[in-house]
Amino acid sequence: MKLFRALPTAIFLGMFCVCAQAYEADVDSAWIASQNGGSTEMNDGSDDPNPECIGDGCGETPAEEAPAEKPAPVQQAKSDAAESDDEEEDCTPADSLLPECRDSASDSKVASSDDEDDDDDTYDRYVNDNTDISRASREGFSSGFTLGFRFGGGFNMILLGEMTEDWIIGYEATAGIIAQTKLGNAGLYATVGLSFSYFRYRYEADLEYDDFSEEDEANINVALFEIPLVIKYAIGGGNFTVGLGFDMGLKLTGSSEFDQTINSSTRTEHEPTHDNTLPTAGVEMGGIVEIGYSVNKNFSVDLRLVQRFTNLLNQDVVFESTVKDANLLGTHATIGFSLFL
Repeated sequence: MKLFRALPTAIFLGMFCVCAQAYEADVDSAWIASQNGGSTEMNDGSDDPNPECIGDGCGETPAEEAPAEKPAPVQQAKSDAAESDDEEEDCTPADSLLPECRDSASDSKVASSDDEDDDDDTYDRYVNDNTDISRASREGFSSGFTLGFRFGGGFNMILLGEMTEDWIIGYEATAGIIAQTKLGNAGLYATVGLSFSYFRYRYEADLEYDDFSEEDEANINVALFEIPLVIKYAIGGGNFTVGLGFDMGLKLTGSSEFDQTINSSTRTEHEPTHDNTLPTAGVEMGGIVEIGYSVNKNFSVDLRLVQRFTNLLNQDVVFESTVKDANLLGTHATIGFSLFL
């Protein structure tokens, strides 16, 4: 009777064991990984069970014991740069003596001074370049074209023409500006001038007649604007020059004085002075022969000979009979000094 009562219990236990061996637990590995920090193991990998490896706490260190993470190098550099910018922004001109601001202030001064030095160098180069260009232009201009002054003095006589034997040595003076330029060939120059010149011509004659004698004296004063043009050549490229040219004079003013004295056996008579009875021509032209010497590039000396080929006197209105028909071609010799700028 007891056997029949225990039989159902034994059958139930046997069936339960068989089912337990055949059954495999359906466990979600994803869920296990989420609970174990990415590991699908139910423990920490050792043979012994780890009571702490349960759920979210498997393989993790408590938050208060976790070491602080080091910032990445790039982030550290950015933070350092930001801190330096903050420090520079915090530095004011009044704080320039502080140690933390002194370096930044000196760096800014050095940078600004470098920029100023660069600007100064650029400006200096600009000025020097322009100075060199200007100097070259001036030198080129001055070497090709030169301005200066010429002044001189000399003598004159009437050597050519009719009735010239009674004209004696007179004197003259000249002063004006002169311009000189090089021509194409080496050693060849051209000079042109505009000068104010003063001439004084002198006349003395003794006339003998049967019962009396006559003494005549005359002075002719002429002021001219002269325009001489001379082509000069430097002999052998040296300092000595020879030149040929043309001269034209335009009369500004002219005057004359004529004195006559008559001597006889009984008396001597002085005639009143005759003024402006010997008028001169309005235009005089002639040729130039010149010999010169250049002391240096700024100073030269010359001997200039001018021979007129126009008549000194205006014969149509000459009053004095002794020179009324004279054809007077004057000869001039002057020593001139030229000063070039």
